[in-house]
Amino acid sequence: MDFSSLQSRVSFSSSSSSSHFPPHRTQLHPRMHYAAPPASLRPPSPSRGERCWFLAIGLLTLPFLFYLIAVARRVHTSARFDATRPKCFGLVIDAGAAGSRIHVFEFLNEGRIPFVGVDGKGSVSMKVRPGLREFAAEPERAGDSLQEMLEFAKGRIPRAEWKATRIWFIDTGGVGSLKLEVSSAIMKSCRRALTASGFMFRDEWASSITGQDKGIYAWVAANYVLGTLGANPQETMGIIQLGGASAQVVVFVPKEPPPMELSRMLKLHGVTYNLYSKSIHHFGQDVAWESLTKLNSSGSSRSSSDSIEAVMSACIPKGQRLQYCYKGKYYEA
Repeated sequence: MDFSSLQSRVSFSSSSSSSHFPPHRTQLHPRMHYAAPPASLRPPSPSRGERCWFLAIGLLTLPFLFYLIAVARRVHTSARFDATRPKCFGLVIDAGAAGSRIHVFEFLNEGRIPFVGVDGKGSVSMKVRPGLREFAAEPERAGDSLQEMLEFAKGRIPRAEWKATRIWFIDTGGVGSLKLEVSSAIMKSCRRALTASGFMFRDEWASSITGQDKGIYAWVAANYVLGTLGANPQETMGIIQLGGASAQVVVFVPKEPPPMELSRMLKLHGVTYNLYSKSIHHFGQDVAWESLTKLNSSGSSRSSSDSIEAVMSACIPKGQRLQYCYKGKYYEA
């Protein structure tokens, strides 16, 4: 080894301030010497196939992450998680004897009892004919009769609110009195149509109720409008509901309870109401018109035109003219 050249190189490095030479490897400690590992110990470099596989995994992962972010944003902004919305919608289908009617309610979900406007602006309704009993021969077509009403409701509720809008179906027209297999098929067809409607619906929200239950609903509705619910029960108002096939009488009984078969106990927001509820069959308005038409069909009816017959009745005030349809024929009373 040429020590003279090494010494001159070191002295030149120390005396020069403008340039720097790294130390020779002979001047380093043996542990500081770097030696490249043998080829057998080096990690193998990824092959072309492995690089393509890693690239494919990355390309597939990115869209999945974007999808998760989009779903999270959609759930976060959905109506179900918007707890600050006071305005809500509700749907009730009243399937009566002569036809079915849908009620579209817009209410404020505030306070103990939701507020529904009674000025006509907070609710609209639509009626279609015939009643569900007319589908006894073809029960699978019963659900089709609801489509017109469902479209009516969709036209009055924002699309963003459909999934958050509950819909109830109440049979008040006597479908439950049909044969079990027929009534079950009719209700199944209606449940299928309501499930596919786009509104919030559960099978238990479709049911048949008795005449006494109809009277209870009417009593609650009347006293809600009067503002007498949730306070002194003795301030409530009794009602007489004139349905299509029957009439219902419901009043609050403050002292002695009525007979068990006519007694109903209702509890609303901590207040208990002991109610007398009675349903009187064949006293509904449709049955009354039918009886009147049959009574006058023998000779007391007088023809007022080719398509409309006049029916005389002492129950109709003098000077008042009413027109109704019975079995496809129009009558004037």
